[in-house]
Amino acid sequence: MSYRALGIYREPEFSPGKVEADAAILDGVLAELAREGYETSTMDAQSFGAGAPAQADIILAMCQGEKALKRLAEAEQAGAITINSALAIRNCYRDLLASGLRQAGVPTPAGALIPTDGPIDLRRLVGVDLSSGVFVKRGDLHALAADDVRRIVGRVELESALRGFASRGVPLAYVQQEALGGVVKFYGVAGGYFSALPEQDEIPEAAVRDLSEAAHRAADVLGLVAWGGDAVLSGDRFAIIDFNDWPSYSRVRALAARAIARHAISMMGRRRADAPVEARKD
Repeated sequence: MSYRALGIYREPEFSPGKVEADAAILDGVLAELAREGYETSTMDAQSFGAGAPAQADIILAMCQGEKALKRLAEAEQAGAITINSALAIRNCYRDLLASGLRQAGVPTPAGALIPTDGPIDLRRLVGVDLSSGVFVKRGDLHALAADDVRRIVGRVELESALRGFASRGVPLAYVQQEALGGVVKFYGVAGGYFSALPEQDEIPEAAVRDLSEAAHRAADVLGLVAWGGDAVLSGDRFAIIDFNDWPSYSRVRALAARAIARHAISMMGRRRADAPVEARKD
């Protein structure tokens, strides 16, 4: 019996400057599955969200838009295995991400979600020191443009940043305390794969181990299979400052593609084993 795997490319508007890189990791996973005998096909997110036929046993979803996620949730209810699920993708929107990381109990800077219009309610910013420097990020999606993440100091600059978001129709902003140290990009896949790539210098082995454990825990709470993010490392201490559903894995693409494909096959195997005997007959 041949299984069918469908890949959904990310919408270009959610992939600024990385359309080709995002497509490359999805194509890489599908190539791995094809080598294992899966029938593979692809679809753009707009067509998928519009309700185009999507007969598949496994859907590899990089889409992030509302219509595509609604369609993805419907496919899940119909029995398809999805990587990542619609809920997991939605959990990585900024308005839900911070609470998810806190629930996972991982080290992350203090922060708060605040509306961009109207006066600032400082009670929302308990634990955030504006005078020490903070990052103001659009509070719905991940950064889609250069102005979607700004470092500011003090209330006056914060008010200016909020007005800028409001003028662009962004209703919420996430104010996150600045973490000092070196930035580390990390990538993972459920089942154990993990890579940590620093911008400079080496990462202590103990820090990599602790970051891997924390990131896998966060991914599990968020519901993610394919994921990545950013952390700030100071000595052997770290803070996770961002988490993403299905990144491009550009620097570790081949390894990640194999890991995602292996996990997809494992999920399909478990589904097959759990199916009633009659349903498993070819």
